[in-house]
Amino acid sequence: MQQQTTFRWEKKGLLFRPSIDGFTHGSHPCIMHVRDDLHIIAFTCRNSESKSHIFLSYARVSNGEIAFVGEPVLALKPGDAGYFDCDGAITASFVKDNNQYYLYYVGWQNLPEGLWICDTGRCILDVNKLELKRQFAGPVLGRDKNNPLFAAATAFFITEDGLWHTWHNSGVKWDKTADGWHHRYGIHHATSKDGIDWDCHPGLAIPFANDYEYAFGRPTVVRFNDMFYMWYAHRATKTTKTYRIGFARSRDCEHWHRDDANSGINISESGWDSEMICYPYVFKHKGIGYMLYNGNNYGRTGFGFAVLHSSEQL
Repeated sequence: MQQQTTFRWEKKGLLFRPSIDGFTHGSHPCIMHVRDDLHIIAFTCRNSESKSHIFLSYARVSNGEIAFVGEPVLALKPGDAGYFDCDGAITASFVKDNNQYYLYYVGWQNLPEGLWICDTGRCILDVNKLELKRQFAGPVLGRDKNNPLFAAATAFFITEDGLWHTWHNSGVKWDKTADGWHHRYGIHHATSKDGIDWDCHPGLAIPFANDYEYAFGRPTVVRFNDMFYMWYAHRATKTTKTYRIGFARSRDCEHWHRDDANSGINISESGWDSEMICYPYVFKHKGIGYMLYNGNNYGRTGFGFAVLHSSEQL
């Protein structure tokens, strides 16, 4: 894709409505190409205890349309008591490396007084059986000297020299308010030679816009020609408390120009994504750009997709 002054996404409607017995939501969708038009979609649903579980489904992507193939299957449950993912497992991003498929996910652990931790795990994906297997019992990116609160990686990219990049939400601080603890976290950058051991870069990759903004959600990074593009959820503003989708561009993965006005997508006037729009996942297939994303109430209404306007040059 050539550098554009703006992007224009055409909304195609809901792709998944929460309808799996015993579960609510359908959040944090991500997708991986398998062969021809066949893909695998991963997404997160919550059980009656509000614990996140990961589901997988085949999907067909063709000519600006996405359709499920078969029924979604439960592929990853929360971990055992005391482990970093004991209170939930949330989809982050697929990565293919040397013919091996991985799904990175965020493990959730609740703390007293409404505090929480979310660190990053990695699963091996069996594309033929629609199965996930944890590669490690613990996180591959988590709390350490650089990430004292948590490290939830959700965007990944491997450059031509084999260097892995991830953009992760790292906690900045917790503030005690009259309503309880209030979080503040932002997008950070890390690199790796193997996708397992990471070198975290200091500072925020995307700066906060102002004092009202306090959180980013689910960045996604794609490369079109010689530019890297990032879409992400962010909140809040002086007048808006819920998530919106923002945008930034970079030539080197390191230095980003934030340009939210050109994200090309916003809430609808009515319907499932009229109050909130969040957790984007952008990909390209056969010259067409697609975005999976969530709407109201953090995915309680399910997830839909949009297609990059046909006049954009890919």
